[in-house]
Amino acid sequence: MHHSPQSIDARYRSGNALRTAGDFAAAEAEFRGVLAQAPQHRDAAYSLAFMLREQGRTDAAATVIAAWWQVARPDAESALAAVGFLIECADYERALAVGRRARALWPDDARLAARVGEAALALGDFDEARDALRVAVDSAPRLGNAWLRLAYCHRFAERDDADLARFRRAWRDTTLDTTARLCAGFALGKALDDLGDYAAAVDVLRPANLTAHAGAGWNRNAWQKFVDARLVAERIPAQPADDDFAPVFIVGLPRTGTTLVASGLARRTGVHDRGELNWIPGLYAHLREHAQLGNARALATTATMVRAQMRRDDAPARFYLDKNPLNFRYVDFIVALFPNARIVHCRRSPRDTALSLWMQHFAHEDLGFSYAFADIAAVQRGCATLMAHWRAAGIDIHDIDYEDLVADPGARMHALASALGMDSENTSQPAPSAVATASVWQVRQPIYLRSVERWRGYAPYLAELEALFDA
Repeated sequence: MHHSPQSIDARYRSGNALRTAGDFAAAEAEFRGVLAQAPQHRDAAYSLAFMLREQGRTDAAATVIAAWWQVARPDAESALAAVGFLIECADYERALAVGRRARALWPDDARLAARVGEAALALGDFDEARDALRVAVDSAPRLGNAWLRLAYCHRFAERDDADLARFRRAWRDTTLDTTARLCAGFALGKALDDLGDYAAAVDVLRPANLTAHAGAGWNRNAWQKFVDARLVAERIPAQPADDDFAPVFIVGLPRTGTTLVASGLARRTGVHDRGELNWIPGLYAHLREHAQLGNARALATTATMVRAQMRRDDAPARFYLDKNPLNFRYVDFIVALFPNARIVHCRRSPRDTALSLWMQHFAHEDLGFSYAFADIAAVQRGCATLMAHWRAAGIDIHDIDYEDLVADPGARMHALASALGMDSENTSQPAPSAVATASVWQVRQPIYLRSVERWRGYAPYLAELEALFDA
């Protein structure tokens, strides 16, 4: 049967109208009908994929875009969009597959090379990531994040490393835009730190942090007001517990071992690691802005949304991990939404934490405090204050110290898993397939102790470590 373009367009418009009206099942049927008639219909594919992702059907959304790309393959821009969407769905395997095919079609596109490098790095294919990222930075040095990812591809051991030379050239290139040059500077600092050249690392990282701090817009007074407000906030009414859903929130300051803890727990049977989700802070801000934090119906809807985004549509599990460390700000909100939630608090030496934060370039504005030691100290104090406040409110919190974990990982992970109610003995699941944080290299190596008291190597060059932070 022949379908005219007008009938396809009409069906697509019908799908959008149904989606707006909240009739998602009917909208899905319309969009799928369009794609059955015209598999290359880009707007129908993305409308369906975005709707599915909003419902937590992440695998189905990724399948739609991967299938559309197989048929369409229209241009490099569309390839970039497809790979980007798949990465947002945390489907790095399909993102890498699409990226590889796209690079074969458009081998000179540095942006595609950067995306392939990003996906390969997250999957632990460090050689492919390094090759692709080198192409990206050599042909398009303004792709800032590619510099950082290239630095994460290996631990630097030789001073004549070609990537180290790349970082130096870019850091000294004043024609680069500020963001790209900063990313190259932080990459260079990481490489110098690997080599144990702490003085040279500080010579690069101090001006890099000053520049990043100037552009971050993070405000210490605003942070203190936020902490003060959280301490006196009204109690959020609790939702009924869902005995079939056990979310685990791993919180604390970044760089305190949250990725290490999540990867260890994710090896247990019946545990899925969802990475660093932004649903809790985003939905808390939305409810607060609309004065709905005390509205039981709004909270129930919010809990349903978060539950869907954690469960998703892959194989079911008993426990789901969210390792967004800054969720320490909203522990009361979490346990109101999910009374049976488990809260794991990661702790680490304040000086080691401060140094590790200061050595990273973060894209998210909430981490703008990491570029100044005084700001890091303020956030450390705020974190300690809030965690003590949640404990005083009767919230059960499981603490785990980084130093203890790396000294005896087997025993510590066993004890934590047992405390959380997990099968602490069965660790038959493979290591996480994808890691998308700055810990991507470390988490795939055997656990080591060299990051304990790492600050001591920097003490002669960074007086702030001893002046502002406890040992």
